[in-house]
Amino acid sequence: MRTLLPLALLATVACGVDGATANGQLGRMQFSLTSDYYLDEHDITDNAIVTGHEQSFLVELTGVGADDAGKEADEIEYVMVPDDGVTLNQSGPDEDAGNDDGNAENVYSFSVAVADPGEYQLEARLHGETFDRIDLTFDAPDALELALYTRDPYDTAFSRIDNDRTLPVELGTQLAWLPIPIDNAGGRLLGTLAADMTADPQASVVPAANVDHVNEDEVETFFGAPSLYFVEEGDVTVTLTDTANPAFGTASFSVDAMSI
Repeated sequence: MRTLLPLALLATVACGVDGATANGQLGRMQFSLTSDYYLDEHDITDNAIVTGHEQSFLVELTGVGADDAGKEADEIEYVMVPDDGVTLNQSGPDEDAGNDDGNAENVYSFSVAVADPGEYQLEARLHGETFDRIDLTFDAPDALELALYTRDPYDTAFSRIDNDRTLPVELGTQLAWLPIPIDNAGGRLLGTLAADMTADPQASVVPAANVDHVNEDEVETFFGAPSLYFVEEGDVTVTLTDTANPAFGTASFSVDAMSI
């Protein structure tokens, strides 16, 4: 069994299909995270967030927060407690190349990666004073649930398939997947993650190259999307493994000759 490519599950605040939101304890800020999969809970404080991967938070001021911050909203900074194993990235006045005035009434968002499961408090500070805070829980996934989609040869659309048995597919079928982090109680965790794909046997599949544009000078492609083609008949097992945690999910396929 051989690793083909590290393929990242990418989600941003703008393109997730579901999200979780909560106001800070002082009512001045609203914190949001989105995902490409549906969540069991929609309050951030009721969800555990995936460890080991950078999570991008969208932050907005409430009406009270906007009044209290005034023209200094872009001076708000974030601190995570405890901070062991925490990587916190935030934009701010020092990184805006002198263009602070145009964004002075906007609060900056941030991203954070937490290495160890546990309870953390995120504190937003304005001039060293607590502006708002929120308690967050982080957890490592116990397994990856795989949402699977296939496109038969020459078809134009993908169809969702259930991963509850050995799945029959035709040679040349394209497979796309979404790994969903699951905790030890079977609940879904919140956040984004990256996963490596392996296949056994390796020669049964090839990663897909996504063609964005072709002109006379070059072909513009996007590699790294979660997609592959079945290129050899027989049984094949596809495994997705979290790059930061010992969690994985598998799917089994039986590849038959193309019927067309």
